[in-house]
Amino acid sequence: MSSQFGQDRLVLQLLNGQRNGFFLDTGAADGIRSSNTVLLEREFGWRGLCVEPNDAFYQKLIHTRRCMCLHACLYDRETELPFLEAAGTLGGLINEFGPGQMANAIRTQRLPLDTEGMPPLVSKRTMTLATALALAAAPPVIDYWSLDTEGTELLLLKSFPFDRHTFNVITVEHNHQPTRHDIRNFLEARGFLHVTAWFIDDCYVRAAAFPGRHASSVVWRSRFSR
Repeated sequence: MSSQFGQDRLVLQLLNGQRNGFFLDTGAADGIRSSNTVLLEREFGWRGLCVEPNDAFYQKLIHTRRCMCLHACLYDRETELPFLEAAGTLGGLINEFGPGQMANAIRTQRLPLDTEGMPPLVSKRTMTLATALALAAAPPVIDYWSLDTEGTELLLLKSFPFDRHTFNVITVEHNHQPTRHDIRNFLEARGFLHVTAWFIDDCYVRAAAFPGRHASSVVWRSRFSR
């Protein structure tokens, strides 16, 4: 029971083993395999919100996690959009896929194609982060946000309701897509510091949440670099 690349352990290290925190897990999958938040919930008493758009994953999620779980496809507005569900953890809103993302999902999952070369798609009704957080009665400060939504990460950051909430630690999957640099610029402009990068994730902290540990110093950040 651990995260994909040790994100949960990193979060605990950054937060000094904090108990009874609150997490936001967007792209929670089945809630167990490679989950960044299940350890926090089960061993450290955290509560939180798991959001998952995939039908099959969601049915598993509600049986494996105690926290609030939403069957929702997050976006910056409410609308109907085509979603690649058959690709499992590689699925997402195809209009937000980065370069090569669709081809990689088709190849990796060996998806069948129609006469126009498209894999099977479903239509998803989207939900905003503001609505999801309101439904979960999320606190003003979210201790940790795990953001892994296969292409909509920057869009969701830009639509985050900063007027009502903030977060102290965030890990963002980037998959080496061009938006990685835009994500960093966006977060740093809002007072976040890039702490470490590993594999396909970046980790940031809100500088104001770590005043006693000199979060702005290169020495402090180097402790977590890989």
